[in-house]
Amino acid sequence: MATTAQLPSSKTVICVGMVGSFLTAVAGITGSMLSAGWAASGGWSEWGSRLLVGYPCACLVVVTLFPFMVPRLTQRLEAHWAKPD
Repeated sequence: MATTAQLPSSKTVICVGMVGSFLTAVAGITGSMLSAGWAASGGWSEWGSRLLVGYPCACLVVVTLFPFMVPRLTQRLEAHWAKPD
């Protein structure tokens, strides 16, 4: 029995992308600052500044590219994984 892939709506793609971008930005900023030394990196004020710049940039990528990229990538991956070994 063949199944067809259900593609997510653009709203879903954007919402999930923004949540993922936020979590990635927080992890990246925190990891970068911890590896360089929290106090030497500027502490919470620098962390907030980096988040205020980095997250909107990531959201711009999500809003402009994800609605086109994710459905196509999903179709290709589903087709690839559906092939018998």
